[in-house]
Amino acid sequence: MRKSHHLADSQNKAGPHMKQAIAALLLACMPFAAAAQDASKVKDPILWGEFGTWTVQMEPDLGHACVVASEFDTGHILVFGRYFKPGKPGFFISFQNEKWKSLVHKKVYSVSVGFDEKATWDTESGAYVQGSTRRLAMKTVARAFFDEFKSSKTVKMFYEDKEIAKLSLSGVQKAVEQMDACQQTTDELLKISRTESDTSDPSVKKPSTQASDDPFEP
Repeated sequence: MRKSHHLADSQNKAGPHMKQAIAALLLACMPFAAAAQDASKVKDPILWGEFGTWTVQMEPDLGHACVVASEFDTGHILVFGRYFKPGKPGFFISFQNEKWKSLVHKKVYSVSVGFDEKATWDTESGAYVQGSTRRLAMKTVARAFFDEFKSSKTVKMFYEDKEIAKLSLSGVQKAVEQMDACQQTTDELLKISRTESDTSDPSVKKPSTQASDDPFEP
């Protein structure tokens, strides 16, 4: 019987980005930066790059989060990344396979995810079914989940105590590093986009340089 633990609520706060590092990233990734120039208005995913069997891209629907994805000979598609829904930032992992025809849209399934031989993460996963797409996704704010993903060799998913997926994570560490670089650049582009939007909006009050008779008047 596998040891397990539940998806924990331990958040991690990133430190401030260095301006020189951001400038270097922007210069090194001009095609991505050009495609995401007005990042706050982008609606479609934007490719950051392909690294071995992994693809890194920015997903506007996930709050402009960058993700890694890989497709396997077994028919599985694995996606991992951050999400930035208001008030609920964290990490997610999804497993997709069109052979899972019995999945019911929006039905909640009790599943477990395990990395190498470590304890599994137990969670309730809502199914997404549309056309030939059959997907199960899990979310957590636990930093340990992120750390295990990027440092492990395999990931497995279990349902009713049966292994239903076992996928190689070969090359994932480099892909995650690129995912982080993608996120750093995206965050900077969003900051620039929002700043430009504020300065061009005529409804935004601009500070007056001339003092009035009553300087405390709103």
